[in-house]
Amino acid sequence: MQNKHKLMLAVGAVLLAAFCFIAVGTLNDSDSDGNVTLSAGNATPVASIGDTTYNTLEEALNTAVSGQTVVLISDYTMTSNATVKAGVFLLLPCMDNDVGYTSTGYNPDGTTTSVKSQYRTLTIDKNATLTIEGKVLINAVTGYPGGGDYDQDIRGGYAQINLSGNIIVKSGGILDNCGYIKGNGEVIAESGAEIRDLFVIESWRGGTHGLNLIGGRINVLLNKYGDPFPLNEYNCHNIESKITINSGASLLGNVKMYGGSTFNYTRYPQIDNNNGLIHLNDNAYLVKTYDAATDRVNIAIYGGASAEKSTLTFSFGGITKPMTSSKFTYPIDGDISFELHNGNYTFNNNFKFLTGATLTVFEDATLTVPENKKVVFYDVFKDVDNVGNTEYPDRPAAYILLKGNSTLNIQGSFGGIVKYETSADQIIIGPNAITQNVESKEANGYNNKDNPAVTLYFNLQTQKVAA
Repeated sequence: MQNKHKLMLAVGAVLLAAFCFIAVGTLNDSDSDGNVTLSAGNATPVASIGDTTYNTLEEALNTAVSGQTVVLISDYTMTSNATVKAGVFLLLPCMDNDVGYTSTGYNPDGTTTSVKSQYRTLTIDKNATLTIEGKVLINAVTGYPGGGDYDQDIRGGYAQINLSGNIIVKSGGILDNCGYIKGNGEVIAESGAEIRDLFVIESWRGGTHGLNLIGGRINVLLNKYGDPFPLNEYNCHNIESKITINSGASLLGNVKMYGGSTFNYTRYPQIDNNNGLIHLNDNAYLVKTYDAATDRVNIAIYGGASAEKSTLTFSFGGITKPMTSSKFTYPIDGDISFELHNGNYTFNNNFKFLTGATLTVFEDATLTVPENKKVVFYDVFKDVDNVGNTEYPDRPAAYILLKGNSTLNIQGSFGGIVKYETSADQIIIGPNAITQNVESKEANGYNNKDNPAVTLYFNLQTQKVAA
């Protein structure tokens, strides 16, 4: 009898060990990264709606109704599809007790003591899709309260999405990124959707300098301002993942500047068919990618587009008022490349492509510079010495490359290098076109009131290259 009891105890011990093994295996499966990141099977709350907490983000989003805010309260890995429904606000916070937008209507401002640090992370698995019909804010503390050349980028806590899957923004939905979106996944904006990304002005020389450049306070108040544009360098690539913008969708830049002892805010339309620098043709789409290794943006457009003016509210030098890029020859920063595919493309405003920028026109595409419009590709640019190392960097010549049977049709003013693969006939020069001594203005040093700008001159240069 005693042996029987020993046998039963031994069997019980084996079964208990087996259950422990299974339980441990289950816990390991629910935390596939082996760290504190929470996934759908974890019992720790990861999201909240008011005072109610949820063990998965998917559950919280499924429960939320219009008018409610879902807050991600722990790092989390989303492994199944979820939707931010119309009228629902999903906040990825950047600090404790984050309320999202401040009283300014924008994300929180940095201070002189703010320290950049990652606060909250949402990982979207490669098999998962987050669909946005409402609004998502990836929050961050941005901006530095000082004049001069401080970059107004992330300066404090920030949230981040690690994207292996997809984010789809539907018509009426808003994806507002002040932090980061990184990874090999894709962000897709359908017609009627809006994406916002942090727009960082680099090497800013200050509001007084900018005001002098464009004509001074009186001329700005009278809308008589003009070239040169008060900045040349800027970034809009905190969404490092691939972005596809379909015609009818918008991409805006969140701009924050410090001047007149206060922060100034605006949202700058980059791609928008009503008020953007780029208008996409019907059924066209744009693909924006960023290479962190080379710190370079590539914008590929399929189906045709036009380069246009954009109007925004801009504040510097103590003046706040609407401004339009049509008053300027708008600068394209040299760390951007463009690809134009299968369609008709037109410059309906004046543009200058600074050294380092490239534009490739692919087969079955035509690029037109209309009469009374000016486009310049800088083959060389030696910036005048400025304050705080804000001079434009040394970069190689900008150029257009015409591939296959593509065409450049110059009816207005054009200066710079045009490379062609097939024939010089790919370059059409109209009877009233200007291709010699095409003018472009740049800053003449720092804060030079008497002679704020210098004039540069560019000629059309054509080069045959191998296909």
